[in-house]
Amino acid sequence: MDPLIIVAGIPVAVALFGVIRRKRFFFLLGYFLYALIVVPNEWTTYQSNGDMAHLAYAFLWLVQAIMAFPNKLNYDGSKVFKSFGIKTFLTLSLVNVFGVLLVQSMPVSLEFAESSKTIVVVYHSILAFLPMVALFLMATDRIPVGTND
Repeated sequence: MDPLIIVAGIPVAVALFGVIRRKRFFFLLGYFLYALIVVPNEWTTYQSNGDMAHLAYAFLWLVQAIMAFPNKLNYDGSKVFKSFGIKTFLTLSLVNVFGVLLVQSMPVSLEFAESSKTIVVVYHSILAFLPMVALFLMATDRIPVGTND
């Protein structure tokens, strides 16, 4: 098994911890760290074989890194913050839905063994689902207002 796949489980666990504990900083940190694993890997693959698809993947997960850059802004419960949160969470979810589709369509011999593909699909599936949980928590006002977490 590729060691990078094992390392990629850490950011997924951090994002999951952020949702469970309702700590936006850790939630975003998990997505940011995951993108920091994908971007250099795809960039290196692009440089080795020149396939533009890998450059596109690197830029897509760079968007995730930018959107998920962790900050300590206060959640004030305003419509502006909710609108920003909805856009951010939907973007994070869609990037990872694309990740699921990408890995599933990839030939086994190209990048990953079958067992590694399954693990990566699970990681992306979790990362696609967690923003929906965050959206639900935000929509039902279950995220604490005015905290710096």
